[in-house]
Amino acid sequence: MRSRQIEAFRFVMVTGTTTGAADSMAVTQPAVSRLIADLEKDLGFQLFDRFKGRLLPTPDAIRFYQGVEQFYMGLDRLERIAEQIRTQHPADIKVCATSALSTYVFPDAVRRFKTLYPAVDLLIETFSSSEIVTRLQTHLTHLAVTLAFPEVAGIAQELLLEAPHVCAVHRSHRLAAKTVVTAQDLAGEEVLTILPSGLVDWNSVAQALNNAGIEYKKGIGIQNSHTGYSLVAADLAVALIEPFAAPTWANNGVVVRPFEPSISFRYVLAYPLLLQRTESLKAFSKIIREVCQGSEKPAFPLAL
Repeated sequence: MRSRQIEAFRFVMVTGTTTGAADSMAVTQPAVSRLIADLEKDLGFQLFDRFKGRLLPTPDAIRFYQGVEQFYMGLDRLERIAEQIRTQHPADIKVCATSALSTYVFPDAVRRFKTLYPAVDLLIETFSSSEIVTRLQTHLTHLAVTLAFPEVAGIAQELLLEAPHVCAVHRSHRLAAKTVVTAQDLAGEEVLTILPSGLVDWNSVAQALNNAGIEYKKGIGIQNSHTGYSLVAADLAVALIEPFAAPTWANNGVVVRPFEPSISFRYVLAYPLLLQRTESLKAFSKIIREVCQGSEKPAFPLAL
């Protein structure tokens, strides 16, 4: 494979035609066609079906394109870093979290941080807990806010808080009238199942219901808590779920109540040990800890 072949393939995918790719590359249309044909020969599989003069991407082409885009994103990132070095611009901070934690922690944390470091760019990404660990291992993020996970070489974890799951129901549901929901209250209900997610162990959620000896429905599985809250908002199920996304759904008919027996999980600030920690990165870490542990903000949202 040659870089010019990859460039031709990318422009065909972006523009949809060899003519558009030729214009973008400042070459002739036949030149683009030759580059694509040579790339297909080098790869050993077909990238496009030819139909009435048009190139239609094959499933293999779409899969290959995903890798190509990741490559170009990496180049764009290198160019950005080089520009920052040339202009002495402060380095970016890349931080990631699960979607629920990001909506709870980052609005307040970013507001405080940008007041102190307005020139530092924050790049915030959301991933599953297992994906976050992978990004920490490969140094693709500077900092992560996530569920605690088993010890992994090269990654430090600092406890931020411990928070219990809550019972989320639609405001019209019979359980919305209760102050505290117990396991026995869920008999006969459709209770969302939390699907396995890499290093995170959700067994304690199911175990609490199994220990109560009740019969309940478990026909809907979720991996993302915002998906869970959306199903509760539609009154399709009840959920034993993390509390951090609850305020986002309060205006959509969702109420949360404490659940007994308590099912608690630990949440951490995690970072690669070998990655250089700049002054601004240390400051952002400190602000996140203050947001999670400060007296002006509860350790977890109160029942709504």
